[in-house]
Amino acid sequence: MSGAGSQLTTEGRQQLRRSFLRLMILVARRDYLRTIRRRGYLFGTILLPAGLGLFLVLSTLLNPGFETVPGPPPLLPVVNHSRLELNVPASIQVRRLEQADAREALERGQLREYYVIGLDYPADPTIERILSPARSTGIDDLQRRTQQELAMAALLRSSLVVGQDIPSEMVNRLLRPLELREESVDGVSPIPGFEAGFLLPYAFTFLFVMSIFITSGYLLQSVTEEKENRVVEILLSSVPPLPLMTGKILGLGAAGLTQVVVWVISALVALPIAANRFPAMAAVEINPLTLALSLLLFALGYLAFGAIFAAIGALAPGTREAQQYSGFFGFFAVVPLIFAGAFLTDLQSPLVVALALIPLTAPAATLQVLALTSEPPWPLVAASLLSLAIFAALATIASARIFRATLLLYGARPSLRRIVGAISARD
Repeated sequence: MSGAGSQLTTEGRQQLRRSFLRLMILVARRDYLRTIRRRGYLFGTILLPAGLGLFLVLSTLLNPGFETVPGPPPLLPVVNHSRLELNVPASIQVRRLEQADAREALERGQLREYYVIGLDYPADPTIERILSPARSTGIDDLQRRTQQELAMAALLRSSLVVGQDIPSEMVNRLLRPLELREESVDGVSPIPGFEAGFLLPYAFTFLFVMSIFITSGYLLQSVTEEKENRVVEILLSSVPPLPLMTGKILGLGAAGLTQVVVWVISALVALPIAANRFPAMAAVEINPLTLALSLLLFALGYLAFGAIFAAIGALAPGTREAQQYSGFFGFFAVVPLIFAGAFLTDLQSPLVVALALIPLTAPAATLQVLALTSEPPWPLVAASLLSLAIFAALATIASARIFRATLLLYGARPSLRRIVGAISARD
């Protein structure tokens, strides 16, 4: 008899487990399909790729002359009132003008600016740049004037040393005192484009945090609306609270992950296109391992925040109150970005380690650690993922119990004692 009872118990547990998985998948599929069909979700998912494409198109059409690769030196229009004999290096293009001719060319739009070397130069080192007042300053103007300033400095150096019986090699070295080359201790030159490669992971961090907020907001709205409309009472007549809440969290988490995947694919497609326009982006490489860890951090981070937001939706008497409460917990997701200076200073500091281990700050904190290290600190990353996974599981169970205990509370706030009792399953 005991063997038969044990067999029935085992079979009953297996049946309950299959039933739990079946109901959870049904709820997850329902919420996933309902979310991805929302106009707001579709608009938010398409907005980023569309905005990125529009930026690249407008950048090409409206700024056809803007280049980040150094091109030929710009023409340097100069009016020389000094007694200094100008010695023009071969690498500089100089147009010598009289004051009246330069002003006339400026008024006709033939010049955008010209430079005046004063009568007292070099005793008075002031060089005047005369601009046209009829034209606003653009990016191309700033870039051209910066190059003109460098050309003017080289022109004056060359003119000051001419006739001083200085060897030509020394003159060339005065004009170009150094050529910088970076090299690591192993003799390998680093890849250019560090700035773009450094900022890109932070852009992904921002996208992940934004997607967590958006998707968790959908979960909060779904739980609150179904509670206010009493649709959840119909659902609970067929689905127990735990598979219902777990299915909701997983379904909306899959919708958020779909959104992030669309954004990442769009970024990967846009990266080589942007590299043609901004050559510094050509050196940006996305490590597949870092990308996989980022997606895993997003998934676990969403589960953690989603469980909290689901519990808030069950506790709050209305949608407005639920959004206010969720804003407090959502602030924790961006705390690591506020302390970005600590990550840049010392990745082994207690503050960085603490932020990477606390579940609510772990996603953004660990992403910053991955962005700032060539070799991931695996013990810290593993501890962060484990902390997130445990918290997400416990928070999901707690939210389901809170949901069950507060189901019939409409327009009323449950007491703290009732909430603690629900989480500890005493009620």
